[in-house]
Amino acid sequence: MIPFYARSVGYAVLLLIPVFTFGIYVWQNAVNVPYADDEALIYTLNNVHDRPGELLRSLFHQHNDHRIFFSRLASVIIHFFSGTMNFRTMIIFGYLNLILLGQSFFLIYRSFRQDFTFFLPVSLLLFSPIVYCTQLWSVTAFEQSLSIAFSLYCLYFLQQEKQKIWYISLPFAMAAALANLDGISVIPIALFWLIIQKRKVESLIFGLFSVLYCYVFFLGFRFSSASRFPDPSQLISVVLKGFVALCGSIVKVVSDSYGYQMAVVLGAFILITYIIFTTLKFFKVVGNERVKYQINLTEICFFKVLACVLMIALGRSGDDAGVILSIRFQIYSASIFVMFYLFVLNNLTNFKLEKLFFAAFLTTSLALNLLAYAKYQNAVKMHNEELIVDSFNYPQHGFFVHQYFRAPDPKTAFYNPYKFPVFFKTEVVSNWISQLRRQKEKVKASLKMEILRNSTDFPESLYPIVRFELSNLPSIVPQRDIYLALLDKNNKTLLIAIRPPMPGWINQLLGRNIPVNFLTVAFPKKMAGDFYDVALCWTNNNIPHSLLVARNININPK
Repeated sequence: MIPFYARSVGYAVLLLIPVFTFGIYVWQNAVNVPYADDEALIYTLNNVHDRPGELLRSLFHQHNDHRIFFSRLASVIIHFFSGTMNFRTMIIFGYLNLILLGQSFFLIYRSFRQDFTFFLPVSLLLFSPIVYCTQLWSVTAFEQSLSIAFSLYCLYFLQQEKQKIWYISLPFAMAAALANLDGISVIPIALFWLIIQKRKVESLIFGLFSVLYCYVFFLGFRFSSASRFPDPSQLISVVLKGFVALCGSIVKVVSDSYGYQMAVVLGAFILITYIIFTTLKFFKVVGNERVKYQINLTEICFFKVLACVLMIALGRSGDDAGVILSIRFQIYSASIFVMFYLFVLNNLTNFKLEKLFFAAFLTTSLALNLLAYAKYQNAVKMHNEELIVDSFNYPQHGFFVHQYFRAPDPKTAFYNPYKFPVFFKTEVVSNWISQLRRQKEKVKASLKMEILRNSTDFPESLYPIVRFELSNLPSIVPQRDIYLALLDKNNKTLLIAIRPPMPGWINQLLGRNIPVNFLTVAFPKKMAGDFYDVALCWTNNNIPHSLLVARNININPK
């Protein structure tokens, strides 16, 4: 028989395997290129450089509806030590925040179980590409994970067992709100829990602290254009639907087509289960006057994560229903599912039922983990390709092709605190151009172009969208790592990342590939010129290759 110590070490190693596996995944896919809201970090660095005496003001400055203190602080520290902003470094260090969140879940687990065995599903769920959008985006890597983790730490130190050091919860409550706005919900929840525990002195101190802190926090606060609300008569129903859907949105990993319907069903199941267990416990206590009603750590933490989801549903109530299932919110999807597992496990009293529930959840978690690696492989690669292409286009042209849809691109002086990395060597691009200029005949492929005023890929773009359809491509065109090149008469090159055919995760698991004989490319028409040569470019064994598709194409939207 295996000794208890050896079994414990073995289970601990199993718990760490997903942590290291996903850590390697983040390391491999972290790119040192700003993405969307990352410009807020550059804005902070410019402010600190221009007005060093206003460092605290710059760190606490509101961004959209949040005060992203820790994201800004991380960027300032990285810039201070390296002399330039490095988004890859920030993403990698942001992974520590996910580990911190995992550790907070482990503390909740250890409040009612002392072994390692039943915690394995949590590790599989949390450390997987399910949360890739949060972890591979530098600004969010220091927001959402920290907001949840700090909230859970705050509640952890408000347990009766931690009464002597309960005051440690105060800085964690402050930190949760400064990571992301939904963290502010921990303050009323923590105060409610203290009152339920009949801790009058702590309740009074925490209440006074809450009033003072919220007053300071909301000084000068304003809702941004990102927060849009529906008609008041529809607000409750819209928020409720979004809340239920987000509670069950972990199933989006399984299906995008039916993701919303499946999310509503699972979310309703999770909430009904929560209500049933809570109601049964309440009436059981009420029927026995000798026992007072208590809310344990697992229950209050589950309630807190539900409050986070409710705040997101409220903040996104003015958007389309499907927005609530956005991939950037899946850190909350995973957290809800984790807390649901811990909540039910804590309420089961029969060991056989515990083992059965654990086995079912372990199987589900393992399946979701593996599916996430398969499903999001193309999405992550495409995201990185677009960033790499933008790192070439911005220094060349002063604009991004694949991002900043709702606003003009920042001026080049804006990026003084940051240096764009070089992914495309000058000699490679020059070789592409020289090959194209030597090609007298274009490849016998079909090119169809249309100008769109709006596109799902570029919502609310300030620019018209150019869409190319390329068909009947020759077999020499590779399936991946291929770019569309637009060349003007001065040989100035614009590169555009091409989204490869998506076979779906089922076909990927079965090893099926879709032949590259049809490609679609869409991009905003930001360039000044109208006539361009169109080509496909790639490298094979470090040898540049290019293929002329069309000459002198007019992409003028008029």
